[in-house]
Parts: sequence; C-alpha cells; structure tokens
Amino acid sequence: MNNDAPQAWPGSFAAGQRVLEHQRKLHRWARTEPGRRFGDVFNLICDRATLLVAWERVSGNRGARTAGVDAVTRYHVETRQGVIPFLEELRSSLKDGTFTALPVKQAVIPKKNGKVRYLGIPTLRDRVAQMALKLVLEPIFEVDFYPSSYGYRPGRRAQDAIAEIHHFTCKPSTYEWVIEGDIKACFDNVDHHVLMELVAERIKDRKVLKLVSAFLRAGVVELHGGFAETLTGTPQGGVASPLLANIYLSVLDRHFARIWDEQMNPAWRRRYRRRMGRPNFRLVRYADDFVVLVHGTKSEAEALKMEIGQVLASKLKMTLSVEKTHINDGFVFLGFHIQAKTRGDGRRVVLTIPAKQALASVMHKIKKLTARGTTSLSLAEILRTVNPVLRGWAAYFRYGASKRTFSYVGWYAWWRVLLWIRRKRPHLTWKQLRRLYYGADRIGAEGLVLYNPAKMRVERYRFRGAQISTPYNVDEVNPDGARFRRTNHDDMGFVGQVSEYLA
Repeated sequence: MNNDAPQAWPGSFAAGQRVLEHQRKLHRWARTEPGRRFGDVFNLICDRATLLVAWERVSGNRGARTAGVDAVTRYHVETRQGVIPFLEELRSSLKDGTFTALPVKQAVIPKKNGKVRYLGIPTLRDRVAQMALKLVLEPIFEVDFYPSSYGYRPGRRAQDAIAEIHHFTCKPSTYEWVIEGDIKACFDNVDHHVLMELVAERIKDRKVLKLVSAFLRAGVVELHGGFAETLTGTPQGGVASPLLANIYLSVLDRHFARIWDEQMNPAWRRRYRRRMGRPNFRLVRYADDFVVLVHGTKSEAEALKMEIGQVLASKLKMTLSVEKTHINDGFVFLGFHIQAKTRGDGRRVVLTIPAKQALASVMHKIKKLTARGTTSLSLAEILRTVNPVLRGWAAYFRYGASKRTFSYVGWYAWWRVLLWIRRKRPHLTWKQLRRLYYGADRIGAEGLVLYNPAKMRVERYRFRGAQISTPYNVDEVNPDGARFRRTNHDDMGFVGQVSEYLA
C-alpha cells in the first residue's frame, strides 16, 4: 500500500472511493488477524486521497471558521494560499519528518451545572492531519471496540444506547438496579503512557506512534496568553480525541465484556447465576458517561460499584463519580429520563422521555433567539434560526414517549414568537397581527412557517445490539446470514447536529 510514486491530486469522488477501499482492507485484515500489529500505515496518512478527504471533512464543519493559534481559517486557505498548495505543504512536512503539532488554543464553554468546560482548538493544519490519522486508525480499532460502546463511533448514536437500556430493563430481562458512572474530567486525565501502550497493541509503525504522541503533547495556549504543557489528557476539540478516548476507555469495556462472555452468556448461565444468588450486570457506555445495569440485590449493586471504581483507578488511573438508583426511581442518561412505571392495568413499562434538563435547555435556546435584542431582525430571519433548533431537538427525542413534551415545546415556541412580534409591532391590534403574521395557529412569513414539534412522528427505536453497520463491515455477515442493519441517515452527522442541545 506504498504510495511514493508521483501522482496528481485526485478528484473528490475518486479520493473518497480510494480512502474507503483502504479502510475496508484495514478493517478486514484487523478482523481476520486479531493479534496483528500494523506497520507501514504512515504512507496511508500521507496519501493524497487521504489528505483531500480529511480536508473536505474538516472544512465542512462549522469549526473550520474558527482559527487556532496561527489565525488561519478555511477562508484564508481557500482565498489566499489555495487548498492544493496547503495540502501539498502539509504532505511534504509529514513525509520528511518536519511536521510539528502546534499548541491548541484554549476556549471556554459553560456547562449546565454552572461550571465551565475547557476546549482545545487545534490549528486548521493540525485538524486536517488529525483527521487523516483518524481515517486510517478508526477502521483498525473499530474491530476491537465492544458493542456496549456507542459514543463517537460510525454507525452508532445515542439512541442505540437508550434502546439497549430499555431492552434490558424491560421483560424478560428486568434489570432493576442502575449504577450511573461519570468519569471525572475524563479527557483531561488520560494517561499518555497507558494510551500509547493501547495504541501500540495494534500499531507498530513508529512514525504513526510519534504523530499520535505529538498531538497529545502539543501544549495549550491559555486564555491569558500563557503556555501550559499537556502531560496528561487529550484536548477536547481535537478531531482525533474522541477516537483516542474510546481506545483508552475500551479497557473498561474489555473488563465487562470478558465477564459477560465467560460467565453470563448464553442466557442459561444468567439464569443459573440468579438461582445461585449471584448478580448479572451489563455495561452501556457513551464516551465517558456510562451505566451498569444490575439484575440482583441492592448490596450486590453496591459491591459492583466499588469494583468499577477500583478498575478505573488501577488500570486507567482515573477517578469515578458514581450514583446508584433503582429503575423505579428513574435516572437521566444522554438527555432521556428513564423510569419504570406501572400502568392502570398492572402492566410494567419502562418509559424514556425527554429529561427536565433537556427541556429547559431547548426552552432557554428559544428564549434567547427571541429576546428583546433580536427585534431588529425580520420574522423570517427569526424563523430561520428557531426552526432548526425545534426540528433537531424533536428529531433527537422522537424515539421515546415524547408526544406530550413536544406539544408543550410547540406551545412555548408559538407564544415566544408571538411575544416577539408584539414587541416589534407594539401599535398593532391583535386582529391586525393575526391578519399579517398568523392564521389557523400558524405563524409564518416569506413562505416560512414556525415548526411545530408536535407534528414529529414518535416511535420506538429498534434495538440493534451488535448488528450495526459501518462503512467498513459491509461484507461481514453474522452466523445466521443476516447483514448488518443500517439506519436511514448518517449517525455521526446526526449526533453532531443535535449535540449542542444536550450541552
């Protein structure tokens, strides 16, 4: 797969096909040879097709308009330097070993608990290099990732994690105890030595390992202008950081998967364990947030909680913040409130509804978009900003018992926009407002109509288990001969669009 021969830069479609072919080969080799360590993959990172695809993915993100410490944005590259000269310069520096990762620029975003989250914004050049690295490493490590992990992986989404929790808390499984885990400052406390050892389990190309280490140790330019070394952690905001975090946290997945495969699978083993008074448990993880579902007693859940903390402290050198709750009391995970209820006919059901925090966040967003300071805009401009928020939020929570919540959000948005109109045109009567702006309870202007979340179809999300399709495993079939089931839209893009509504 050496590509040192001189060649012109390929077109966009040809580059995409070439990269996908490389990814499928890497994935197939990693799957058929579980112990294989890949060498000579640095040439794939430097491949013109890989760098071109990496540029298209990075430049297509809204973050491409944000500059790093070198003040270079996508606009600067496209209008002044040129994309191909920019990529050719990056490729040359990678190949001759002169590439140096620049420090990330620190940024701060508020969290819903009143604290702040620190992000590290790499330069545009480093983002393209990280994306090229991710394009090569991801299909290899996807083979080793476990079905219980759902965060920041191709073909998977938050709804898959919620569907698995719903599957195991409903009959016939009825796991009743829930251990909620939150790793304290996960991205900031990643141990570089442990992470590099995990990457080296699959990669032996020293140039690739050096590149990964360079991104980890690039340093941070802080808000006040000072420089800080990064001796631990992966910068939140880096393109490759979610992949590296998943590689790091796969140690936790591996621990639970080994116990599940050896002691709780198939179903007769789980039944036997319960007869012998031993608990069954199942991990569901989304990035650094996870839950452990326990079929057992309260004391058994307490003992398991202690075991999880010991595993993280000893193997990953991380501190765990855990809470234990019963499914009847309910808990919040990935924006959903999950709770078991008893219906009037005595039947037990597990409901997944939008959490109060998620409802408050979308209402705050709508209130901010229709505040007093926006009355200088036109109604059409307001609808262009409010509608995507409502539509994206409803699309995320449509796979749950959300119909009543959708109606409330639609009512709230309608009155907020109507109040905005009253502020903009205070001298008009209600009759004049109705004639000019709305009719039949539909507010609209210039062909745009305020979106009503109540019209979103609500349905139960199908639990897919381990049978989830990615771009790399299309040739793989399960023992029963059924192909991996696909979804009807790009999962990573979908999660990226709605993630801001959960922040």
